[in-house]
Amino acid sequence: MATSSVGEPVSASDCSLVRALVVAFVLFTGVFAATARAQDPSPLMSVEALGLDREQVRRVTVYFSTADKEHALQFATLSEAAGAYFEREFGASFPLRLAVLSPEDWFDPYPGGDSLPYGMPWGWVDDLLMTAPASLDTGVLIFGPDRDANRQRVEFVLLHEFGHLASKQYLHPDGPRPYSSVKWFEEFLATYFAYAYVRTHDPEWAEASRKEWLEFVRGYSPAVISLDWSFMQELPPGEFARTYAWYQNLLNLRVVDVYDRHGLNFLRTIGEHLPWEKSGNWTNESVLRSLDEFAPGFEAWAGGLEIGDYLPAVSALDEER
Repeated sequence: MATSSVGEPVSASDCSLVRALVVAFVLFTGVFAATARAQDPSPLMSVEALGLDREQVRRVTVYFSTADKEHALQFATLSEAAGAYFEREFGASFPLRLAVLSPEDWFDPYPGGDSLPYGMPWGWVDDLLMTAPASLDTGVLIFGPDRDANRQRVEFVLLHEFGHLASKQYLHPDGPRPYSSVKWFEEFLATYFAYAYVRTHDPEWAEASRKEWLEFVRGYSPAVISLDWSFMQELPPGEFARTYAWYQNLLNLRVVDVYDRHGLNFLRTIGEHLPWEKSGNWTNESVLRSLDEFAPGFEAWAGGLEIGDYLPAVSALDEER
């Protein structure tokens, strides 16, 4: 396990940093709460208990308050477009549920139920449920007056949550678990689905996101560099948030690199060839070894991380453009 001195962000704007930290906290909470989900009540039951209006947008059942209908239908349209795109590519369809919630109706589905701030989309694989905030005027992903930027920020996280649902439904629909035992790989896959959709439908958005991820990775060095994320649970809150944000952004950049080389064929291949029935017992080493058979370079990438040699690869990615 390689270590480096903890650094301060030197090039990311304060806005980008805060956004990354909030995203990191919520994604980390979700992926580490996954093992407890089987024992938790269904969040869909909580949504239905709110007594919201609902409407069908093809495969998407969207829940909303009457005052938020226009806003809700916009998010439902995006969710339907993502579902339709991957149905065309993978030849299968699955229903989606989307709850667009006001601050008054917002709730935290994870253990404890009091740490998820308003405005961060979250998803629940078992219920095929995603949530999104009803407002672009308030919430943890809202920064400044640029509503288009605010919307894109919320929408990318929503698409990431769609990616968690799509990963289960398209890659291992018959598998016994919603997630594998390798947490970084789950986050990588969710972003892969989100980035693939954005890259195809809005390349400028995809490129702006890539630049932001690169800026953050270059501007901060975590204390511990390893794909074994168990150490993060012991970090103090501030260091944890920056550390996890760094990893999430680094994985996002890995998505860009793999997508550039393999496109959607990467997802098709791993869906067909990874031993999903054993996903509960996967290790970092077994996943990397299998991925290297389909997309050479994963083991070398991970090896670089272990010796702290990640910036040259990141710089090369930037220079290729």
